[in-house]
Amino acid sequence: MSDAPQCYNCRFFRVTWEPSMPYACEALGFKSRALPSIEVLRSDGRPCQAFAPKPSPPGDGSARSGV
Repeated sequence: MSDAPQCYNCRFFRVTWEPSMPYACEALGFKSRALPSIEVLRSDGRPCQAFAPKPSPPGDGSARSGV
């Protein structure tokens, strides 16, 4: 399962205010008690197909300038 998408790195992952359903996936439109990628794997048998990496924040150090 090491090649499974990591929800914390996905642009669609959200943490909710609901204690009974603390995680959400905006791409697939559901909330769950477990991380969405785990729920998808349980129900579909495949790793999440909706994963999209979060964009890099500006000034993250990937482009060094003036050094």
